[in-house]
Amino acid sequence: MVFQFDQPWLRRAVLAMGILGLTPPAVPLIAQARKVSIESLLYDLKSPDPLRRQEAVRELGIAKHRPATPQLVAMVHDPVDSVRRELEMSLERMDDSQAMPGFIELASDVENDIRARAVSSLVSMHLPHASGVGAALTKLGELMPFAPDRDMEMVVEPDITVEPVVIATLRARLGDPERGIRRTAIRGLGILRGRPAVPDLLQVVREDRDNGLRFDGVRAIRKIGDGSVAEVLVGLLNINADAVRNELIETLGAMRYRGAVPELTRIVEQAKRPDVPCVLALAALADIADPASAPLFERYKADKDEGLRLYANEGIARTAGPGQKTDISAARLVEKNPRVRAAQAFALLRIGEAEYMDELIRGLEYPSTRELAKEYLLETKPADRQALYAPRIVKSNVRAELADVLGRIGDLEALPRLQELARDPDGDVKRAAERAARRLTMTTSSQ
Repeated sequence: MVFQFDQPWLRRAVLAMGILGLTPPAVPLIAQARKVSIESLLYDLKSPDPLRRQEAVRELGIAKHRPATPQLVAMVHDPVDSVRRELEMSLERMDDSQAMPGFIELASDVENDIRARAVSSLVSMHLPHASGVGAALTKLGELMPFAPDRDMEMVVEPDITVEPVVIATLRARLGDPERGIRRTAIRGLGILRGRPAVPDLLQVVREDRDNGLRFDGVRAIRKIGDGSVAEVLVGLLNINADAVRNELIETLGAMRYRGAVPELTRIVEQAKRPDVPCVLALAALADIADPASAPLFERYKADKDEGLRLYANEGIARTAGPGQKTDISAARLVEKNPRVRAAQAFALLRIGEAEYMDELIRGLEYPSTRELAKEYLLETKPADRQALYAPRIVKSNVRAELADVLGRIGDLEALPRLQELARDPDGDVKRAAERAARRLTMTTSSQ
């Protein structure tokens, strides 16, 4: 299930960082004027003068002198707020895993702003370079209007280890008096796939009075992917908050939980018009692909609403048999919407029409169909995968998207093709292939 949004989300994230003032405050002029050696700065860390300590902390951070990280971490309980504030920002600048104990301690600092940045840093240090859109989203601590599917991609890579103490620290902040910190902790637990926190997140969804935080709680559970709580989520579908309820519907679809089929079917059938819950429920049913939903998919496959039509055809793709080939082909001849046509191509591929593999791969080129095509290609049957792995003459952006698909498909036989793509002359393709190869190797080795 994929919803398409075309917006410059990356630029907005970076811009938002600047707008919301995520830059260090100015230090006293005396600190800016002094130019001293690293040795002198290290000596000044123990100075009785808080201004000298603050300046030393700041200058070591600017210099990114990583050997000083342990000494900086040892200062997390400095009695002066301004020193601890500078300390947290210098630990961020270090981009050093040795800073983690410092962030853990500062995550319970008495000062709200220090605590907020430390919680954000604990999350962002697990993301690539901790300075891209991942860092922007977690540091903002507020839900920004990014495409939901881009937000769903914001999860830690399989080869990154998340220490239990990090998850425990974020769980402790779920009760923080500051809303922004609570939100960052909730979102961070999803990004870091903190499975032990699922009971805490369920409590947020059930009991919190803030619907924004309840939404984030469901989204975090969806990222974690703990299907054992799916039945509990079904019981929450009567929640009186549209955004939270919609996220619950999507989460149940992502979990492929068949126990949700009766309630999701009721939502579709009782809708007086194709509103958002109705479309989302049909999309979730298409993900679950219970044979019992086949009549519902047939009912909506030619609906005038493009969303219903798309997900009905997607559901047909996952439940159809070879006998439906003629009907699907005929419907595709008259269909104008490229997203619905992609779902129909997916259906034809699944019932044995191998030529539609190339149709879906071409869909990777266009923003309107890219995410759908990736979702469908990830479901390529084992018998058809060698065709997916075969080299093709396609544009560089398609090669990069294909690399991402191969990295997520969970089949080590895709590795040779990824190794070829890792030698691609295009830098984006090369990086995508290298990342995908790491992901594939880690995912399959843990199974």
